[in-house]
Amino acid sequence: MGIKTGEEYVESLKGLHPNVYIVGEKVDDVVNNPYFQTSINETRKFYDWASDPETKADFSYWSDLIGEEVSFWTHIRRSPDELIKMVEVMKRNNAKNFCSFCMGIGPCVFLLAAYDIDQAKGTNYYDRLIAIFKKIQREDLRYCVGIMDPKGDRSLPPSKQADPDLYLRVVDKNSEGIIVNGAKMHTSSAPITHYIFCAPGGVLREEDKDYAVAFITPIDTEGLTFITRPAPCPLNPTEMSNPASMRHSMVECLSVFDNVFIPWENVFMCGEWEFTENFIHYFSSYGRPVKATCLSARTDMIAGAASLIAEYNGVGKASHIRHKINDMAITSQIGWGCVNGAIARSTMHPSGLPVPDISISNAGLYHTRLRFVEFLGTLMEIAGGVVTTMPLEVDFRNEETRPLIEKYFKGKSDVPTEDRLKLLYFIQELTASRFGGYFLSSAVCAVGTPETNRLEVLRNYDLMTYINNVKEICNIS
Repeated sequence: MGIKTGEEYVESLKGLHPNVYIVGEKVDDVVNNPYFQTSINETRKFYDWASDPETKADFSYWSDLIGEEVSFWTHIRRSPDELIKMVEVMKRNNAKNFCSFCMGIGPCVFLLAAYDIDQAKGTNYYDRLIAIFKKIQREDLRYCVGIMDPKGDRSLPPSKQADPDLYLRVVDKNSEGIIVNGAKMHTSSAPITHYIFCAPGGVLREEDKDYAVAFITPIDTEGLTFITRPAPCPLNPTEMSNPASMRHSMVECLSVFDNVFIPWENVFMCGEWEFTENFIHYFSSYGRPVKATCLSARTDMIAGAASLIAEYNGVGKASHIRHKINDMAITSQIGWGCVNGAIARSTMHPSGLPVPDISISNAGLYHTRLRFVEFLGTLMEIAGGVVTTMPLEVDFRNEETRPLIEKYFKGKSDVPTEDRLKLLYFIQELTASRFGGYFLSSAVCAVGTPETNRLEVLRNYDLMTYINNVKEICNIS
């Protein structure tokens, strides 16, 4: 069975017993814990999209790997056309639902790096991964990805840190497998997935070879602990006050490995430090287009909200507002164009998998994410300071205070006050709430920061050719 329903997903979690802490307490039952409900509901929704006849065309695929239909999140894309379909689904979906859980890119990234190591070292990492992905597809399992290490003193490499565990590392190995210590940051939704994939978060040198480790392990593996930050939404969200956070709210984790044993069949990098550069290249090549797609879709969402609140406020035709919304549209199209350009210019890897153009996608993401930050402020400007001072929904529901709110929060006469309030609460969540901070952080930091985008563009930009072109024009030897 390659596709589960949302209900079957929740049932599958009941058989797992991860070591989880949240708000200072140990959690024995993640499924029924109130702090995990919004995140579980979001993931459950993803499952249902793949089995619902109305959305199945977008979220289910035929897998040649197992000869069955599989979900959007476990499918291995083997051509640029399949990558285009993936980002088109994300573009449409994220403009309404915020997220499509983009770690579905994981299979290709890990397989590409494993193939390179096998060809050079004679290992069998690629075959191990294929076996893993067959299981993931057959059972429709979800995984989180642990890439970023705590890092400690950023001026020092992993092996020179005062505490050697500030980067995930191999501390022992035997005929059965390896033992790892350390931690991974930003492991989104980890306690409500089935597995965690881990891989190096940067390019390593030979002296750091113990940190060149990549593997997969179940989330309830002995010695693995998740210190979890609650999702950025209230425990009891409502449609009116929390239209954004009730749809997209993931718990975030510090995932700690304390002498965790990983059997060899689940290991696909162990000491091959010289291939960490390949892994980071592939991760960037895949991660940046999907993030740029996400930000293009979310920019579309901001443009829609800005246009609608301007209309409700009676200033929809004001030239300066139309100009600002036009800037949003242009930025969205630039980001989306770079996504399509990066995939169109994919190179085919010897493994048979496509690798999107890394320079174009990074350029598009860099431009889009910085303007996105600006546009959140523009949205607040167009809506007005009321997004931070407006009464609560409970006051609107109070029969004594509702008439006053109806009177004084009226915009255009033909727009119901309740509709205007609903939109203002939505804008409040995007720009002036804990969810808004999470929304902003995911734009600025997820899949690398703007500075990493700049470096990737510079690293892959053929500047010397253009210098020589100018020399030739000027007849400079």
